[in-house]
Amino acid sequence: MEKLIYLLDRAATPGTLKHTLLNDGLDGLRGSQASEITINIANMDSDVSNVAPQRIAGPWSDLGAAVSLWTATVDRHKDYLSVLAQTGCTIHGYLVTESVPQPCADRWAEGERRPGVTQFTAHGKPDAVSEADFYRNWTEHTELSFKLHPDRWSYVRNAVARPLTEKAPPYRALVLEHFRTLEDFTDEDRYFGDPAIVQQMYEELPGFCDFNTMVTGPMSEYYFR
Repeated sequence: MEKLIYLLDRAATPGTLKHTLLNDGLDGLRGSQASEITINIANMDSDVSNVAPQRIAGPWSDLGAAVSLWTATVDRHKDYLSVLAQTGCTIHGYLVTESVPQPCADRWAEGERRPGVTQFTAHGKPDAVSEADFYRNWTEHTELSFKLHPDRWSYVRNAVARPLTEKAPPYRALVLEHFRTLEDFTDEDRYFGDPAIVQQMYEELPGFCDFNTMVTGPMSEYYFR
C-alpha cells in the first residue's frame, strides 16, 4: 500500500470545497479504489486568527484543503487527480511515507468532523542541511515535541518521497498535529509546555525546517475508512 497526499488551493470557498470533497469527491476517490481517506478543510481561520494569529504562518491563504489517502498502487494517481480537479482547484500531489509517533486511540463516527483542531504544517529541507542530518534532526524534534505540546492529542508525520505533480512546492515534510479543543490550540499556556523546551525548539528548527517554504495553520478534519 502507498500513501498519497494532495494539497488544494482556495479557488473554491471553504464551504463549497468541503461540500464537494465530502460528497462527489469522496465517492470518486472510493470509486478509484482509495481507502483510509482523510479530508482536511482550511475553514477555521477566523476562529484562530482572532485569538491566536501566531498559529498561522506562511502563505496559508493559498491552501484550501489537504486530502490524504491510501492506495494499492501510486499508478492510480491520475484517477485521483481527475476526481479532485472537479473542485476547480489547483492541486499538488505527493507520494509520502507515513509515521505515527503519537497514535489516536479515540474514535468518532465515520464522516463526522473530528473534535478540536488539526494543525497542518508543510516545509522543505534547508539547502545547507544534508539528507542524513535532516532526518536525524526531524526525529529528534519529534521526540522533543511531546514536551513541547503536552496537551497534543495525536501526531502524524509524512515524509515526502517524491512529488506527483509539476510545479509542486518543494515540501519534504507534511505534518498533522491534533488538539482536542480550540483552546488547547489557541491558548499559549496550553499549546506550549516548559518555556525552556520552547526555546530549545526554536534553536533546533533550522536543522530540519526551511522557513522560506513553511506554511502552517488550522483545519477541520473528516475521516473515511
